[in-house]
Amino acid sequence: MAGALTLLGAAAPRTLMAPAADNPRGFWESHVVMVLDDVLLAEAGSSWSDWRRLLRTPDPAAARDRIVRALTDEFGDAGTIVLKDPRMCRLFPAWRGAMEQAGYHPLIITPLRHPSEVAASLVARNSISREQSLRLWLRHVLDAEATSRGLPRHFMRWSSFMADWRAEVALINGRLGTALAPTAGDDGAGIDAFLTPDLHRQRDEAPTPALVAQAWSVLGDLARHGEHPDLHAALDALRRSVDQAEDLFPDAP
Repeated sequence: MAGALTLLGAAAPRTLMAPAADNPRGFWESHVVMVLDDVLLAEAGSSWSDWRRLLRTPDPAAARDRIVRALTDEFGDAGTIVLKDPRMCRLFPAWRGAMEQAGYHPLIITPLRHPSEVAASLVARNSISREQSLRLWLRHVLDAEATSRGLPRHFMRWSSFMADWRAEVALINGRLGTALAPTAGDDGAGIDAFLTPDLHRQRDEAPTPALVAQAWSVLGDLARHGEHPDLHAALDALRRSVDQAEDLFPDAP
C-alpha cells in the first residue's frame, strides 16, 4: 500500500528500509522512524513484540521535538508524504501531535489483513508463536483504531486492494478528499506492474479465537460502511476485553 501511494504522487522517506527475502519489493518504511519508535517504545517500557498495554505512555511534548526532527530529515519540504511504521499503531497520540505541529494534516489509511495471514507472516519471519502473533495483531489494530478516531480515515481489506486497487483508490479519494492518481500518461500501468499476485503471501484464513474473530468482523464492517458509533462502541468493548485478558495473563509473551 505504501509503495503504491508513492506511485500515486506521495513522497517516500529518504532512508527506506532495505528489501528482504520475505518482502522483495521493500517495506516502504523509514529506517529513521523505525529506530525512533523502538526508542519511544523502550522508554514506555515496551517493545514491538509486547502485546500488553504501554506501562507508560510517551509524553507527547517530550517526544515531539524528536519526531518533528525525524519528519524534517526524512521528508524535507515535501507536501504529501507516506509515513508507515507498524509501531506507530501503539504510539500514534505522540505522532499525531507532532505531525500537526509540523504542519501536516494526517490522513489515515489502514489496510486490514486477515489475522491468520498476519500470524503466519510473523511466525515465518520472527519465529514467534501463532498465539503471540494474534495477540499482537489485536493490540495493534485496536490501539490504532481508537487513537485515530476523529481524523479522516479509510479502512480497507488488503485482499480488496490487491484485487482492484483502482476501486480502493477511488474510495480513498472520496472519503479523504484526496486526489491520488497515477502520473500523467501512465494510466496505472506502473502500479499494475508493482502489485503482482506474489505480494499476497501466506494466504490463510484459518479460524481464530473469538476475540480475534470478532475484531476482524467489526473492522470489516468499518471498512465496508465507514464510521458509525455502534462500531466504535463494539471496538471499545473488545479493547476492554483484551485489557482484562492481559490482567489475567500478564506473563504471556
